[in-house]
Amino acid sequence: MKRGLILPLGIATLLFASRVDAQERVLRNSIVIHTTLEKAWRSMATAEGMKAWSVRDAQIEMKMLGKYHTHYSAKVGDPGTITNTILSYIPNRMLALKLGYPSNFAVPDETGKRVPLPEVVKADPVFSVAEFEDIGNGDIRVSATMVGFQTGHEWDLLHNFFRSANDSQLAAMKKYLEGN
Repeated sequence: MKRGLILPLGIATLLFASRVDAQERVLRNSIVIHTTLEKAWRSMATAEGMKAWSVRDAQIEMKMLGKYHTHYSAKVGDPGTITNTILSYIPNRMLALKLGYPSNFAVPDETGKRVPLPEVVKADPVFSVAEFEDIGNGDIRVSATMVGFQTGHEWDLLHNFFRSANDSQLAAMKKYLEGN
């Protein structure tokens, strides 16, 4: 019984690994912040924390498959609400999300003009993992790793958007945490 389960899981792992290597790009942003793991975790894993430095409104159900709702300029539930799904978490260490996009989601093209992404891009999952690591001397490293980016022009735009947005968000988190 166990042997029959191991072989399909091994094949599935190899197929998934091949798919990642062949088609997906990994985006990784990180920053060193002089703070504690607990403060950094609360700033990202609680609605109050997110509202303190990043978004206008947030509702976070910190549980497996819980919803991670945020809105940058209005209330959660209004048009433009971002609804991510929490896949897993380890308090003070890791938060994994499946990204969701608001209906009005658009990214800048090469000229800076905001263009909507095709539904096919929005339907293909992109995942984000935030990691929190104590590196000593009162410093922690916060890293955001994203996978699921396919190939093509629209995917390039999305990848470029998140590369810049993640750097901005990490810098804002650092400014908030080091100022408090």
